[in-house]
Amino acid sequence: MAAACAGASAQATWPTKPIKIVIGLPAGLAADVIARMYGEKLSKALGQPIVVDNRPGATGNIAQDAVAKAPADGYTLLYAVSNSFVSNPYAFSKLPFDVNKDFVPVAQTVRNGLYLVVNKDFPAKTLPEAMKLARAAPGKYSYASYGLGGFPHLVMEFVLNQEKVDMVHAPYKGGALTDVVGGVVPMVWEPAANAIPFMKEGRVRALAVWGYGKRNAATPDVPNIAELVPGADVASFQGFWAPAGTPRDIVMRLNQEVSKSSRDPELIEKLKLAYAEPVTSTPDEMAAEVKKESIRWSQLIKEKNIRLD
Repeated sequence: MAAACAGASAQATWPTKPIKIVIGLPAGLAADVIARMYGEKLSKALGQPIVVDNRPGATGNIAQDAVAKAPADGYTLLYAVSNSFVSNPYAFSKLPFDVNKDFVPVAQTVRNGLYLVVNKDFPAKTLPEAMKLARAAPGKYSYASYGLGGFPHLVMEFVLNQEKVDMVHAPYKGGALTDVVGGVVPMVWEPAANAIPFMKEGRVRALAVWGYGKRNAATPDVPNIAELVPGADVASFQGFWAPAGTPRDIVMRLNQEVSKSSRDPELIEKLKLAYAEPVTSTPDEMAAEVKKESIRWSQLIKEKNIRLD
């Protein structure tokens, strides 16, 4: 009984020291910037410093492993894009952690989209026209991505699978958008923050948007992928996870504060600059979305034999 009372007392006074947010991306990328925006709001709400710990590498697995093995006391959180939970686990033959057992969802933060952009001189003006061209000439057309297993790759493979079209995959480490502008490769699914400025300048054209679950208010004339491809009602999100075993009341307090941040007018305006749309959810709703999307992407990864190791 004494131990139980001590545990309850510790939870009641949480937090009493800085909280660390671990993110598996280099500093300065869009998700890192967004994580820091939320960290600033959480720091003010919780009255403790928030420290962002960037641990890039292995498509986010290094950061996930660190959080999976951290104490479940509410002082270490993971900030990640949903592919770390809905696709990566199925593209690796073995991981040093179990995404279903070693983490607990805390809160979603934003949805961030990808645009299928093409060279301005590409003959197809719409996605159905592009699929028709590629279907008539299997293997003639290519598309770029930022590596095997990332959402730019998986989304295109999903589209091609649904449309029964064969295109050549050209994985890039960087610079794919520049090569689309230059005509080296005809198309790529590009993050919104990169794609929209090029679209506004007329350097590329957008055929579809994915990730928001709807059309993006910033580009109302660009159709959502679900309008064009059957079964493509998919979306991605960013959010916070904690080590499994983190006390429920701490998880719910964090969820409450993150959700408040997502409704904060000042933060909403900042997120618009990154073309990110804030979302709110309970931990259970977040878990349900992860489960649903895991089924979709695990099936595609298995069918296409996509391996990251």
